[in-house]
Amino acid sequence: MEKIALISDVHGNFPALENVVRELEKHNPDTWICLGDIVGYGPHPSKCIDLIREKEMVCVLGNHDAGVNGKMSLKYFRNPNRRLIEKTRELLTNEQLEWLKSLPLTAESEKDLWQAVHASPEKPERWDYLESAFKMRPMLEKLTKKVCFIGHTHRPALVSEAIGVKNFEEGHRYFINPGSVGQPRDGDQRASCAIVNFKDYEYKNFRVEFELGGVLMDLEKIGFSRREAEYLMRVS
Repeated sequence: MEKIALISDVHGNFPALENVVRELEKHNPDTWICLGDIVGYGPHPSKCIDLIREKEMVCVLGNHDAGVNGKMSLKYFRNPNRRLIEKTRELLTNEQLEWLKSLPLTAESEKDLWQAVHASPEKPERWDYLESAFKMRPMLEKLTKKVCFIGHTHRPALVSEAIGVKNFEEGHRYFINPGSVGQPRDGDQRASCAIVNFKDYEYKNFRVEFELGGVLMDLEKIGFSRREAEYLMRVS
């Protein structure tokens, strides 16, 4: 049975990703899954892609990845996000850009355990936000797998089809969101990630410290003001 290391929304933040990988390695996962948005917002897209590929993670496409690889129009991004996406293209090699283009919208296990998507399993190319149990529960009834892993909201969540079920238990279907590695939006600026264990039916969300100041300085080095850098990293 699979023990899965689950990450999402790295957003070019290498110090956060490096620390998260180090934490998750302690749990000896069988499979690593990245739920998209490897790039965007942060200054280290190349190093993040390299580490994710080194770990041989199962990856799906996020909307910022699609913006960088040309599959999504830049009209959907406002500055300074749009400028950051354009800068990201300059920071990546042609081979890395081609790899981003190769990412699928969805992935799934051969067994009936899990499926993975960045935003929503219904029309994933629309990048809808599943921010509440109210939105998730009607979709859970249609899932063909036990769990659908999602990202996109930058907020960790575990939602079952059964109202009142708050733990990861056999016999239910779930949406699981590990939160964001690189740009959390739940009031806790530590990187967020998760371990999902299908053998013992255990789920644990982890928060991991990283040096935000260095990330802000690196954004300044590639042409963004301090104010823009703080906006991109959602500094409160």
